[in-house]
Amino acid sequence: MSKQNHNILSFDIEDWFHPEIFNGRFPSEEWEKQESRVVESTELILNFLARKNLKSTFFFLGWVAEKYPELVTRAAHEGHEIASHGYSHKMITQMTPESFRQDLRKSLDVLQRLVDQPVVGYRAPTFSVTKDTLWALPIMLEEGLRYDSSVFPIHHDRYGIPDAPREPFVIYEKNGKKLIEYPMTTVKLGSQNLPCSGGGYFRLFPFPLTRHLMKRCQNEQRPIIFYAHPWEFDTGLPKVDLGFTGKIRHYKGIHQFLKRLDVITDMFPFTSFQASNLAIQSQSSFSFS
Repeated sequence: MSKQNHNILSFDIEDWFHPEIFNGRFPSEEWEKQESRVVESTELILNFLARKNLKSTFFFLGWVAEKYPELVTRAAHEGHEIASHGYSHKMITQMTPESFRQDLRKSLDVLQRLVDQPVVGYRAPTFSVTKDTLWALPIMLEEGLRYDSSVFPIHHDRYGIPDAPREPFVIYEKNGKKLIEYPMTTVKLGSQNLPCSGGGYFRLFPFPLTRHLMKRCQNEQRPIIFYAHPWEFDTGLPKVDLGFTGKIRHYKGIHQFLKRLDVITDMFPFTSFQASNLAIQSQSSFSFS
């Protein structure tokens, strides 16, 4: 497999009421009272992957894994990599170093009880590894993680490190151990980085534009790191009043999401972080100023 074929398919497994866009409308003490929809949506993803003979990385929220362990065990049994999305879906920017360590450790404990393979990957809720939360990197390494996929090299109102490298790199190392960063995929347009490979961007951008941007990544021999959430496949997603802009950002494109992913996975080869050899290629280090 050539370098340009090392594209990653990943899913952040959380329930419909977890996204940050709800801005505290569903506090954690209220989660048990909500209608959970994560099982059906995640099973839809797993069935899709099985039909297409694809392997991916599942970043499980610890709360979901603890409540629905059968999702974790099925994903692992079907050959998918299991990684952490934290436990409580709280952004790192809202935590102290100690509370972050506790949240991460709790999620890893839950996941590690359910799978045989070491859990070594992490994606922060809402991509909240920013220049203000780089203190989290040593904690990740100390807790046994070997890679992170939380840095988005863009300007955004909630996240992003615009000047971060756009290809996998070593983001932190100590005592011979390295933490590799797999930044979310962007394409350079002038002086700006344009996101192109998942989530709301995959739903909102015109599909011909998305295909063009992904083809450009392949031509530049840069990996496409695709991400999605179970609720983005849920055509019966509960409607919450988010205002005009919030409604578009959160709900637009959901009915076309699976069809678009079907097309993209026919156009480009995808696998999990674990099954790729991007870690071998990611030897360059970068220090944030």
